[in-house]
Amino acid sequence: MDSFNIEHILTFPIKEAGARKNFLIGILVYFAGFIIPILPMVLVMGYVARIMRQVINGEEPHMPAWDDWESMLQDGARIYGVRIVYTLPLFVIFFPLFIGSMGLPLWMDSTNNSNEMLILLPIILFGLMMLVIVPLSLALGIIVPAAEAHTIAHNEFAAGFRIREWWRIFRANLGGFIIAYLISMIASLVLTIITQIAMATLILICLLPFIFPATMLYIMLVMYTAFAQAYRDGQNRISQ
Repeated sequence: MDSFNIEHILTFPIKEAGARKNFLIGILVYFAGFIIPILPMVLVMGYVARIMRQVINGEEPHMPAWDDWESMLQDGARIYGVRIVYTLPLFVIFFPLFIGSMGLPLWMDSTNNSNEMLILLPIILFGLMMLVIVPLSLALGIIVPAAEAHTIAHNEFAAGFRIREWWRIFRANLGGFIIAYLISMIASLVLTIITQIAMATLILICLLPFIFPATMLYIMLVMYTAFAQAYRDGQNRISQ
């Protein structure tokens, strides 16, 4: 049976004193990513991977201690590598369309070109970009976490590219992966609204450098925990 416990997924990062302590450490590590490039974010991703592994192994998700930094770096690098490879085609499509839609008006302005077809072309390119990028981003947002979870489940980078293996799990619980995506999107929307309110408040805006990392870390924890649950439920469906 599917075992989504939405309440626990949403509350485990801050529910207990120990969890809040480790969440605070995570905020500080995330914050360090604004100063030190790449490394802190890889560590955060590796920490999230430890929680994914808990869920995949049948445990309730909980906030572990920030230790075994080497393993966190390895796990984080694996997940980042898998995500970069799978999302690279998106950037290949996005970049020329973006350059065309943004650069063409500047070129027309500099050359005093008033051709009506050229004036419409940036709008057409932007519309085409939205028609291609939005559905593709949505599909990748649901599918790629299955490859990432497979990478963590097998502790190897190559596992993320054994598509036939993880696709069986994804297909067995497609509804679960969609639910996981919706959970992460709703949590992201709510926290974005809270952040916007904070920005409009004179006192809270001073805390924005800490509110933003806390928000992003929480969204990552919820999102990847939900996807790990969907992955585990897919495994269970296959075994049954």
